[in-house]
Amino acid sequence: MQNEQLNMFESEYYDDPTINQSNLEDLKFKVHTSLIYKLGEELIKNEVTAISELVKNAYDADSAYVELTVNPEYVIEHNGNMLIGEIVIKDEGCGMDKRDIINGWLTLSNSAKKKMKKEKKVTKKYERMPLGDKGLGRLAVQKLGRIMIMVTKKEESDIEYTVTIPWGDFQKNTILENVKVVCTEKKVEENFEKGYTKIIIRDLVNPNLWKEEENINELERELSQTVSPFKKESNFYVFAKIGERNLDFSKISQEILDGAISKFSFEITDEHIKLKGSFKLDFFLSKNNYFDISEDHLKEFLLINKEKMNSYSLIENDLFSIEFGEEFSFDELSGFELHKDGKLMHPGKYNGKVYSYSFDENYLKGQVAKLNFKVIKGQVDFKNFIKKNYGIKVFRDDFAILPYGYGEGGDWLALNKSKGTQGSYYDLKNETVIGFIQLYGKESYKLREKTNREGLIEDDYYNNFYAINKFILKKINNHIGKLRRGFSKYINLITNDMDRADPLVSDHEVAVKSLRKISDKSQKITNSIEHLSSKTDQSTSIIAQVNKTINSIKNIERNEKALLQQLIDKLNENINLTKSVLKEADYYLKEIQVTQNHLSTIEEDYGVMVGRMQELAELAGLGILTETLTHELYTLINNTKKNTANVISYYTSNYEPDKKVQQYFNYVRYSTDAMRKQLSHLSPNFRNVRTKKDVVKISDLLRNHLEYYKERTQKNGLSINVSYENDFLVNVSIGMINQVLDNLYLNSEHWLLHAKRIGKIQDPQFFLEIKENGKIHVWDNGLGIDENIVNEVFDPFVSNKENGRGLGLYIVSQILDYHNCKIRLMRERNSFGKLYKFEIDLRKSLVHEEK
Repeated sequence: MQNEQLNMFESEYYDDPTINQSNLEDLKFKVHTSLIYKLGEELIKNEVTAISELVKNAYDADSAYVELTVNPEYVIEHNGNMLIGEIVIKDEGCGMDKRDIINGWLTLSNSAKKKMKKEKKVTKKYERMPLGDKGLGRLAVQKLGRIMIMVTKKEESDIEYTVTIPWGDFQKNTILENVKVVCTEKKVEENFEKGYTKIIIRDLVNPNLWKEEENINELERELSQTVSPFKKESNFYVFAKIGERNLDFSKISQEILDGAISKFSFEITDEHIKLKGSFKLDFFLSKNNYFDISEDHLKEFLLINKEKMNSYSLIENDLFSIEFGEEFSFDELSGFELHKDGKLMHPGKYNGKVYSYSFDENYLKGQVAKLNFKVIKGQVDFKNFIKKNYGIKVFRDDFAILPYGYGEGGDWLALNKSKGTQGSYYDLKNETVIGFIQLYGKESYKLREKTNREGLIEDDYYNNFYAINKFILKKINNHIGKLRRGFSKYINLITNDMDRADPLVSDHEVAVKSLRKISDKSQKITNSIEHLSSKTDQSTSIIAQVNKTINSIKNIERNEKALLQQLIDKLNENINLTKSVLKEADYYLKEIQVTQNHLSTIEEDYGVMVGRMQELAELAGLGILTETLTHELYTLINNTKKNTANVISYYTSNYEPDKKVQQYFNYVRYSTDAMRKQLSHLSPNFRNVRTKKDVVKISDLLRNHLEYYKERTQKNGLSINVSYENDFLVNVSIGMINQVLDNLYLNSEHWLLHAKRIGKIQDPQFFLEIKENGKIHVWDNGLGIDENIVNEVFDPFVSNKENGRGLGLYIVSQILDYHNCKIRLMRERNSFGKLYKFEIDLRKSLVHEEK
């Protein structure tokens, strides 16, 4: 066992030569140098990471810049040895005095930064939250070289310290206290107020590493990812030179960002999410759609759809033509982690931007042609730049938090996994967006980084941070889908002068591919027709010249001349016939080109339909399963009830009464009756009875509804209030109307419990009121409907719930439509200033009683 333990260290076993002189009353732990060496090896992945750690130290020191120089050719003699290679890292931060050197650099895992984070303090000059806090970043030096010289001076001090640490000695067979650190001080006359630190690393572990292009490129990539490329004006700059090469940490230029077809910005405040977006003309192009879109089309599109598109406005003569802005209160959103007092576990204020691109050739051509790129040369460079920089990254002040937006952590918001939500055909895709989330040091203490600096700790604050960003992306995708679908219908309307029917055939994909091939071929044929038309015109001209030449020749016999004339006339006749056929073909080809618009619309709408059908298929599957299970449960419950009755009869006949046994029998009977009641509520929804209509009093339906939810409401601390003053008969599918009432109640229940959790209401209540003339009013005393969705509340896939499908009210409207009835959101406002009351109009299903 002892040998295995010793094999942990690369060095040999150390035997203290002074052990006989040790005082048994004053024994202390000693540390073998190999422990420090192994710690550095395990914590610092490689040389590139080591340099990155030292650069971050300069940032934490509140410096405006860091200057890095790596010279693999450097040679100097030291104590009779040739030291090869030098790395110099210099900053003008706060610097260090003797106390900082001893308590900081020379006391491992003792970090003032940890204390700053705990007390929620930021740096004095640039208000930065420290990146490091483990007190182990200095171990990065041993990855790079064997000797370190640190020259440092604290702000408002005239004493400069020089510390020399022989990092190579940690590989020797000795204990830590035998590694001698030399520290000297001197008085300086200038720059009293300035602080600085200069770290010189010599005798590099692998000087040849920094002569290889691949390693230099990796360092350039690492430092580029570390410092935000989005901030045009930074308070921290990195200057680096490796050998003769100056590293380039170029920012993402404005021309690249302007190349997006849509862009979005968002800001998270203490109480709200603010979202803005804007779209180019190119955004409204459909795939392979050659329709020439202008601002006039956008004006007309918004005017025709002004009720549904009232949140959008046109910006004339601007690169981006349509914009929107909306604001969401956290009170109106559900699914977030809360404190015990109902307050949001807020991750801190932050903001971000997302730019969306397209790789379709039509878009690329327009994006590059209209912007007159200076940095990017043509479509290929533009496309490659997006491929190198795509993803949504997270920065705290100037520094990236890896791996979000990089490498395997690139799609951390699952942009490519939103297939089952809404309009996935149009949704943002990770590989075609460039974006960032900007955290600020003093506002983001609650979002803590993991000790290995590979992401944030996934606690309740992170869960809310993630949920907020997913909500923002959901809203962005809603806007993208809404505009694209709406504009496709508008284009089809103005090119067809009639509403388009929604085609959905089983062979859709085969049909579209076939039509697409025909459409593509038609373009080639059009070009051929133009070429042939030109040739026939040339032929006509040549024949006219031949005819003229023949007539000018005098020694041709009359009969020969007549024969030649007949041949020329026949040629002219064939050419004219060819021209007629070409003209007719050109006409039909133009009609085929018009169908390209319709084909694109069908293709895009079908993509949306497939996404939605996946949702509906899941719900249909659950419905079928529920129906099957319910029949089985009915049998099981009946058998249980029958067998229980037999057991009770047998027990009472043969045994003395027992209170506990009797309680159990009562519980079984109560439970089976409760299950039968639940199942009876479901059974009218099954297919065999669902479409059957019955005449029923509306008051009976509402009483059954109240009875069904009685226990549930009591358990949740809710109450249902039903007013029966007016009553009427309706001829309806009871199962369907039950589903209407269920959806309305369950939607209210969710938001009532949310309002109670956040302390906005104390006594959650749901109301049903029978009005005269076949109407029912439905409302609750919750917060009301979010203003951002009041015009779309009955549209499918619109929801402010976390992971909400957005189908409840859509299904309600469809069921009522099946009965030729309606539901509307009334214009009355509640105490929170929101619309809140629904009116169900059942007049078309009324049955008038005979007197």
